[in-house]
Amino acid sequence: MRDIFPEIYEEYAGRLRRHLLLVARTRRRVIGVLFLQWYEEACYFDPAVTRYAEIHEVHVHPDFRDRGVATGLVKRALQEATRRGCEAVYLVTDDFNAPARRLYERSGFAAHNVVIRYKKTLTSSGRPRAPR
Repeated sequence: MRDIFPEIYEEYAGRLRRHLLLVARTRRRVIGVLFLQWYEEACYFDPAVTRYAEIHEVHVHPDFRDRGVATGLVKRALQEATRRGCEAVYLVTDDFNAPARRLYERSGFAAHNVVIRYKKTLTSSGRPRAPR
């Protein structure tokens, strides 16, 4: 996995205690990964839910996309969350990521809430522009 998804490996390698790493392989080659984390506490954005999981990353190697790899990983993650007694599974994706949104909607996910990203453009020095 380190060779195919190095940035994912570096980010999550030390954080697997409360994560589950699902790996899709073919002929000993890693072709996809999914990270699932579970919680046993009130969900801050959905307080009625006290046992839940979050899917943090779903990545499939470009040579293996559109072959059901991500669908299989998500299905397995949902099975694991059910096995652990989770009431819900959450995930976040960008509004412009149409392939991911199709995958999640086909897998039974529905929009839960909307997060608005704000932006303030700064000058190249990093300081705000002076008002005129």
